[in-house]
Amino acid sequence: MTKISLNYGEYYHIYNRGNNKEALFKEDRNYLYFVDLYSKYVYPIADLYAYCLLPTHFHFLLRIKDLEDIEGSYQTEGHIWRQVRTFLGTYSKAINKAYHRSGHLFEGRYSRKIVQQDDYFFQLIIYIHQNPQKHGIVSDFRIWPFSSYQVYKRKDTRSIITKEVFSDYCLYNTIMDTHTKYVSLENNIDYG
Repeated sequence: MTKISLNYGEYYHIYNRGNNKEALFKEDRNYLYFVDLYSKYVYPIADLYAYCLLPTHFHFLLRIKDLEDIEGSYQTEGHIWRQVRTFLGTYSKAINKAYHRSGHLFEGRYSRKIVQQDDYFFQLIIYIHQNPQKHGIVSDFRIWPFSSYQVYKRKDTRSIITKEVFSDYCLYNTIMDTHTKYVSLENNIDYG
């Protein structure tokens, strides 16, 4: 299978899980550290629309910024994939050190799918947010604290979610309406 490259201006579903289905996040502080590292390494090059961090895996829906919207050293060729690799590698090293473990934390390189259609974009946000419920971690995805659903619900403009979501009234309302329709239908279709 050919790997999809990360290109400027494109939307992607990026995900991975722990090696041998091992936990990536053992404590609440691990989730928070992961988000901090995302802010440091990926936020400068990508707009984030949805995320969900689960004990054994994670999902991101993001858009790599256009070249002209990326500042400074981040503009160099090939820097996009290096930023994501550094983000995940830094997290792996920290977890290995903190929990006296060695070896790969993640199951191979991160996976990615390109997102090119609007309806798939909105379905993917629902899929990402409902993951904790789908995997039986919580009975209702809306209560999972390590998901961007909480950010949407609070309209938290200080989060790592792109500010465009909150400034674009139509986009925000479409996302929230899609959630409402999903909940009312109690539908667990796998769009992944």
